[in-house]
Amino acid sequence: MEDSQARDLATRAAFRAGRLAIARLGDPGYLRWKGLRDVVPEAAMLVQDEIVSLIRAECPNDAFLLEEGPEDEPLDVGAERLWIVDPICGSLNFVHGIPFFAISIALRVAGQLRVGVVYDPMRDECFAANIGEPAYLNNRPITVPTMSQGPEFWEQSWVGTDLPYDGPLRKEAIRVFDLHAKEVQSLSIMGSCALGLCYVACGRLNVYWTLDAKPWDVAGAGVVLQAAGGLLTDPEGGSWLYSTGGYVAGNPSLHQWALRAIKYVKQHPDP
Repeated sequence: MEDSQARDLATRAAFRAGRLAIARLGDPGYLRWKGLRDVVPEAAMLVQDEIVSLIRAECPNDAFLLEEGPEDEPLDVGAERLWIVDPICGSLNFVHGIPFFAISIALRVAGQLRVGVVYDPMRDECFAANIGEPAYLNNRPITVPTMSQGPEFWEQSWVGTDLPYDGPLRKEAIRVFDLHAKEVQSLSIMGSCALGLCYVACGRLNVYWTLDAKPWDVAGAGVVLQAAGGLLTDPEGGSWLYSTGGYVAGNPSLHQWALRAIKYVKQHPDP
């Protein structure tokens, strides 16, 4: 299957899953809590099953990395072809009836992320890309806007973030949040990592960062962002593909300003 065909398949799966998600908004079903502020609604399992069944029908030998898989399920993470699925990126928003969430699907082939699709069913917006081609929003090419590097442009920036659920990383993130809030024009907690990254890709945000995301949160949107010309790294400025959970995305000119506060907090632990 060519990358363009895989992107089409992922898009069709995301659209079908999106219709199901809309139908269950406000009626999430049984809630299972994985931890503080980390919830799995019954509807997410149904959405995930819808995605997997459609892809498996056309790619029966492919493997899956699923956010809502059983904790003891063996994962074939070394598979030649691996679909990475987040059925509801923004589950807390979803269970509270807040219409800001997305379906995220990515395809990794031979260890390389090649296809990414992020669909916001509430706005009917589909962000999609495959490696070596432009990124698209509803079939229109998108690029990260170019900006100058001076501090005055950082001060005019609109920054998005999501905070870790709890623990030391949440405390670190709150300190970074406080530093950024003093520097930039606006700072918003998004509730969906995938949409935060895609909003950078299409220019709605200048920067998005988080210190505690999972591969399924970023895989699809990461492909879109890079195809749109954005810069995505770990909190040290290294490759995002080897991150342990922190991600910083932005216009290449402003990315360094976002890293500055994160590095400061990590180098100066709270006493």
